Amino acid sequence: MPSRQTLISLLIFLPLLFSCQNNNPASSVHNGLPVVEKKAPNPGYDSIIQALTLLQTDPLLQNASLGYLVVDVTAKDPVVVADYHAKQLMMPASTLKIFVTGAALEYFGKPIFPEVTITNQMSVNWRSSKLLRKIGGKVYNKATTEAGARAILDFWTTKGVDTEGMSFYDGNGLSRNNAISPKQLVDALYAMRTSPYFQVFYESLPLAGLTGTLHRAMKGSAAVGRIHAKTGTINQVKSFAGYVTTVTGRKLIFSLIVNNFDCRVKLMKKKLEAVMITMAEV
Repeated sequence: MPSRQTLISLLIFLPLLFSCQNNNPASSVHNGLPVVEKKAPNPGYDSIIQALTLLQTDPLLQNASLGYLVVDVTAKDPVVVADYHAKQLMMPASTLKIFVTGAALEYFGKPIFPEVTITNQMSVNWRSSKLLRKIGGKVYNKATTEAGARAILDFWTTKGVDTEGMSFYDGNGLSRNNAISPKQLVDALYAMRTSPYFQVFYESLPLAGLTGTLHRAMKGSAAVGRIHAKTGTINQVKSFAGYVTTVTGRKLIFSLIVNNFDCRVKLMKKKLEAVMITMAEV
């Protein structure tokens, strides 16, 4: 039977043990992803919240599905600025390539840099599908879409991303059977910030008003040169996901997805770009 002194020692040691576990840096990195329940108290974000609220009530989105998440990562702890159906699985279109290219960088390193850059900048579908199969071949010795999709889900799970419900029917985002939530996109972008290949990944994303699929977008606005984002477009689907450095130096990560809208893609693109410009202006 333990002595009285032993019991006292255990009572002192156990709280310290759990305290150390909770403050473990590795645990902090793995679990430190944005939480959609927390709202930003900063009144400086009122313009973003207002722009997104107007989007929710836009008559052209009456029959559409809208989901978004905007997170401020300027400080050590991420803070949610705005969210709406952030955990809802949606058709992501080509923003799905974020998951493929981010994983490819860590699996293959420097030799894959040019391929990732071209894939994200110009949203080249066949290149992204090829990367997906290449990952499947490396991880499961099967260069197939199925093996690649499984390997990518495994990869992002180890990065702390909740991949529940996520579906990769292809490696490029063209299929309407793909399913990813706005939060999963933001979480992946957040996790990439700790990757040794983050700078390559970041620069591979089109830059508003200057490069890639965003080279003509948001010209003459505060967004030019301030937003690195992946674009996504298929029939009745428009999406953007990426990073913003605002005019005041704030750092934001965001994801915007609209499914099943009735208007022209060009009009929906302008509506989402207006929100992105507002983000850059805060």
